[in-house]
Order: sequence, then C-alpha cells, then structure tokens
Amino acid sequence: MPYERMEELEREFGLLISLMAEMITAQAMQHDPTAPIPGWMFSQHNLAKKLFRQMCSARSLLEPSPFQNQNIPPRSFIDHSSVAVLTRSSLENYLVMTWLLSGGNKSLQEFRHNVWEYCGWKKRSKMAATTDDARAARETAEEDAAALWPLIQNSLHFQNYAEPQRERVRKGDWGVGWHWNDLAVDAGLHKTFFTSIYPFLSGHVHSDFIGALQNGQAITLEDQYMLGSGNLQVILMLAGHFAHHYASLFPPAKNVLFHAGEIREIAEKWNFRADDMDFLYRPRE
Repeated sequence: MPYERMEELEREFGLLISLMAEMITAQAMQHDPTAPIPGWMFSQHNLAKKLFRQMCSARSLLEPSPFQNQNIPPRSFIDHSSVAVLTRSSLENYLVMTWLLSGGNKSLQEFRHNVWEYCGWKKRSKMAATTDDARAARETAEEDAAALWPLIQNSLHFQNYAEPQRERVRKGDWGVGWHWNDLAVDAGLHKTFFTSIYPFLSGHVHSDFIGALQNGQAITLEDQYMLGSGNLQVILMLAGHFAHHYASLFPPAKNVLFHAGEIREIAEKWNFRADDMDFLYRPRE
C-alpha cells in the first residue's frame, strides 16, 4: 500500500550523517601513536563511532523489512519499535559523551572517566567465563579495575560522596550522583521534552504496555513509518548537537564543520537548545 515519506527529513539525515562521518574521520586521521593522548580522547572517538552506527541502523530500520515467508510478503512492515530502542540508545550515548567532559574542570573530568572505566572493568570481571580466552579477559579486567581504584579513592570528588554512594561505585555502579534527566539538562536539552520522550522510548526497550499497544495498533506501513520517522527527528536533533560538541573538542572536526556550507546550516537548525523549545511547554493561560 503506497504511503507518503518525509523526503526532506530523510535528505537532511543523509547530509548530517555524512557530516558526522567526515568529522569523526578527520579527527581519527590526526592520531599520533607516539603522542601522550588522554584516555578521554579515545573514549570520545569510540562513543562517536558507536553513535554514528546506531543512527545509521535506526535509519535502515525505517525502510520496510525484506523479511518474507509463506504468510508474510517482503516489505510489508517497518520495525518502528526498534527505531525507538535505537533512539533511546543514541540519546544515552550522546549524554554520556557530554557527561564525561562536563563539570568545568580537568580534575572532575578525569575522575568521571576513571569511574566510568573502572565500572566497565568491574562489570566484565563479573561475567561468567567458560573458555581460556574469556578467563584471561576477566583476569585482565580485574587487574585494570584494581589499578584504577586507588585513583578514584584518593580523589576529592570521591570524598564528597556519601558512604552508600562510595560503596555503589566500588561495586561497579557508575550512575552515582546523577540521573539521566540531569545529564540531559546539562547537555542543553529541554527538561520537559526529555522527561516526556525518554520514558516513552524506554517503554519500547522494556516492553511496557504502551509500546506493545503501539505495535498492535500500527498495522499499516503509513502508521509504522509515521512512528519511526518521529524518532528519526530526535536522532537529527542529536546529530545537530553532536556536530557542535565534537567540533568544540577537536580542531580537525571543527574545520570540517566550518567548511560544510549548507550542511553546517542544517546542523545549526537541528541543534535545538532548551530555550528554543520553551514556547512548546509554556503553561496554558
């Protein structure tokens, strides 16, 4: 059954995702293996690649699925629910990128990165290992976590935690002292927008009733595309924010953005800040 697609939205996604690829690649090509590079630079690069791939996957899922069997013809449905899942993951990915480098001082940035890395190693060290390679990886993770722990313990930022918070960190929980809502506001997103969209996206991740209801009610390609393309707009907003975030960190990426012409204007258009969205959430008179 024919349905109308948002061609301009898809065109702008194509331009912004290409811009992201160029910005990430431009920075990667500057890598000097002999230079003393702080860990946060590698983390920003890896998270940027992860974000780029998630966005590409979300866009791919906006196309009708090629799956078919005797009862289901090809291109008969769009997996809009998985677009929502990837949109939430993209949101969290970007917020972690900004959280790691926010706070206003190098000491706090180093502390956050150490906590984030330590908790990653702690999680790996708790995974079941059934092969020699897996057991070696788990042992290495335990050693890497142990090496980071004194740096965390001796930090003044760690001393500001209450004892229960310190214990949570020690066990491997890096989500201490903040909430996703806080990270969203710090990243420049509108609080009301985020506190509305994030639980909705999470409902698709956790198979909430509303997410299941939408999958049951969205029968036509038109409805499925409408739901999926709504999430693509969130991804475009993240792409606009990412372009400015990455350009602020790395001169090669900034140079790509500066010379991007029309695409730079599109990135600016989608770089919605909280003030830009206030008018949507004003109380009714």
